[in-house]
Amino acid sequence: IEDRTYTYTVAEGDDLASVRDALIELINQDPKVRAFSAGVHHRIRLQARIAGPAGLLLGAAPAAADVIHLRTGDSVKGRPLREQSNEEVLVVEDFLTGALRTLAWEVVDPADRQRIWVEWDWANKAHRVVSGRRLVQRLLDGSTEDLLGVVEKEEDGIVFLRAGGQLLQVRRDTILEETAEDVSPREVWSPEQLYDRFRAQLESERAEAGGDPSTLDSREHWRLAEYAEWAEHWEKAREHYAACAADPEYLNAAVAQSKLERVEAILRAQTALREMKDIKRAISLRSFRSARADIASFTQRHENLPDVVLEQLARLEKLFTERRNEYFQLEAKIQFPKIVERAIKKKLGEKDVTLSDVTGWTRRDLPEQAFKELEERFARKDDVTPDEVRQFWENRRKGSWRTAGYGAGTFIVEKPQIQAPKRTGGGGGSGGQPGPAFTPPKPPTRDQWWAHAAPRDRESWVLAFFVENSGLFEVGEPKWVNCPTCGGVGLLSTLTGGGEVAYLCTRCGGARRDKTVRFR
Repeated sequence: IEDRTYTYTVAEGDDLASVRDALIELINQDPKVRAFSAGVHHRIRLQARIAGPAGLLLGAAPAAADVIHLRTGDSVKGRPLREQSNEEVLVVEDFLTGALRTLAWEVVDPADRQRIWVEWDWANKAHRVVSGRRLVQRLLDGSTEDLLGVVEKEEDGIVFLRAGGQLLQVRRDTILEETAEDVSPREVWSPEQLYDRFRAQLESERAEAGGDPSTLDSREHWRLAEYAEWAEHWEKAREHYAACAADPEYLNAAVAQSKLERVEAILRAQTALREMKDIKRAISLRSFRSARADIASFTQRHENLPDVVLEQLARLEKLFTERRNEYFQLEAKIQFPKIVERAIKKKLGEKDVTLSDVTGWTRRDLPEQAFKELEERFARKDDVTPDEVRQFWENRRKGSWRTAGYGAGTFIVEKPQIQAPKRTGGGGGSGGQPGPAFTPPKPPTRDQWWAHAAPRDRESWVLAFFVENSGLFEVGEPKWVNCPTCGGVGLLSTLTGGGEVAYLCTRCGGARRDKTVRFR
């Protein structure tokens, strides 16, 4: 240790445990460190007698090097690579072979796994998301409500959704959309519920290992303390950090004391904490306007807040921004297409509206009109700017593909591939006498098609045209279906006295196929 060497000569009858204990006794005479048993694999732990930088051992191995102990009793000396590791595996640069080794966390000694996860701030990573469901519910006034949580059960047409610590009952026939989504447990369960669930899990693990589930060691107190802090159950975090700090043989005792002081500072600001909880509840209920106002005036109502509470406020502000963006992006994804479709239907209801009128309107007025209506809808929840509304739409999470077709009016937007055949002669009559000339029917012009198209066909055509030309949607590869009248040939024919006469299909005008636009 630094320039001090401690040696022990093995005597007859010694085993690994007795050699370890003898070395611990020698090292404990050192003025700068104390030694104690690690409890597994006959290892020795060292702890500086002086906390902070002054207690660092100059002769210690560089931070880049580490010894990873495995459950098998083997060890790997190398550098753990955080960027390449994840919750399933640990990647280590092996200093002996120079190669990268991938180890499942299950084979790593629990003490080393805990130490590495604490160093990497992964201590609670495994608990940060759970599989949830996002439900879009239709309310009685025709509006929609976005619910995010965990479905606990479904029976008799009722979905029981756990959200915000409460069990909500949602009628299945009011759910417009349902998607799987990862969700933070803190949005599903209350701090007390989270702590109780985690403690029950920890006690179950101890019972399965043959231990007493009612007795906790310092490492288990540490796990509970960190989880309680993450869950914001401050009273329990204080209780378990205090237990860790009071154990002189616990390696993280000094860190536990520091965390204990931090948690106690938070608890001293009880009024501020209660208001933060109210603001979180408002955010979960999508009451963004009131939550924004409360956050903006928070430091005016609560002066001289400790730094740890200001950190909590910063996290609350981040949560507000994230949840607000998520909500309005989802609303934009659902409502903007509906607004466009309603506007198209209303426009087509005007008297004597022409195709040219409608196409000009979709380019000139429809985008602004639709975004204005979306802004007014958003204003029920919070003040938004026109730029924000467009950003919410542009940053939406795109869902499944939707379709709108041009139908028989495809020839208006897609140049026909077949030209009208030239007539080579007249018709014929009986006895070789010339008969009346056959005049083939002509396909409709664009205005003729528009005048005779059914209202639903018009609406679909205008929506497809808007989607393709507005630049506001992601447009996929179109679908093509052969014209049902000509079978995709583009021509029809008839027999006359002078033979067979071909002419352009009276439905598709030679376009051959109907085009359907895919968009989202």
